[in-house]
Amino acid sequence: MKYLYVIIVSLGFMLTSCSSNKVKIGLMLPVENERWIKDRDIILAKAKLLDVEVIVTNANLSASLEIEQTQQLIDQGVDVLLVIAVNKNTGAAIVRIAHENNVKVIAYDRFIQNCDLDYFVSFDNVKVGTLMAQYATKYVPEGKYYLLGGDKSDQNAVWMKQGWAGIIDPYIKSGKIKVVYDTYIEDWARDNAYHAIDQYLELSSNDVPDVILSAYDGLSYGAIDALNANNALKYPLITGQDAELKACQNIVNGTQAMTIYKPLKILADRAVELAIQCAKNQDIKLTGNTLYNGQKDVPSFLIDPISLDKTNMKSTVVADGFLKEEDIYNSK
Repeated sequence: MKYLYVIIVSLGFMLTSCSSNKVKIGLMLPVENERWIKDRDIILAKAKLLDVEVIVTNANLSASLEIEQTQQLIDQGVDVLLVIAVNKNTGAAIVRIAHENNVKVIAYDRFIQNCDLDYFVSFDNVKVGTLMAQYATKYVPEGKYYLLGGDKSDQNAVWMKQGWAGIIDPYIKSGKIKVVYDTYIEDWARDNAYHAIDQYLELSSNDVPDVILSAYDGLSYGAIDALNANNALKYPLITGQDAELKACQNIVNGTQAMTIYKPLKILADRAVELAIQCAKNQDIKLTGNTLYNGQKDVPSFLIDPISLDKTNMKSTVVADGFLKEEDIYNSK
């Protein structure tokens, strides 16, 4: 069974009923990276606390493999799926297969389009983009902007750019900001971001933009790699997302200006609680948020992201236990 592995967590002494009655959740990861490993571990910890069984799959960025894993998880008796879709469109097949087997689907931090999706739990991804652009325009209200977006197959990347546009469009219309390039980066990949920035610098005779609105910390690393490879004379203001350790180190060291911190424990804990409610067919009320996916208004639980730079590092990611202070500040 290629690329499929299983992690099962349980705490048998917490329930007197037999283990066969436990809720079983399928957690479908698109790939293993720093971000999704953090989510996985928090979900597993919450599941252990609640005596819930979790089976984890890793699609290695293959949409077709992720669809195959759906049936594998159903065959293993999962009650509900937590899906981080590789692709917002092909993810509809996951929902269809699950519903054919009376299994509900919660899209976890990545929306799934054009299907009868049951629930969506995520951060406010338009606000993620808004916070980035607000930060950039506060410190660099005039100049050349390079828009380094995420993978377009992920709706979050599209929403994020909507957030950017809501802030920078008036500056563009007034002539204060000039967008020198606007692109999406496949697979949110560092190497692809490197090549995009490297090509721009080569074609522009090393004309470094004043701002690189980067949609994700990994893309920011690629941009920094390209700037260094081209012996750039300055670092532009570079944004990011996910508050990865390296990004926070870069912020302290001055090569990246900011990132977006997303308190994952709130998201992961809520997702597990919602999955249990789904599995037990309990009445679920998510007030205030629905998002249209092309077929239906999907009940959605959205969390506010947090703008993070060197001024609030200790009061956010350190205080929350998300990262260790010594790891951030003692980097070489």
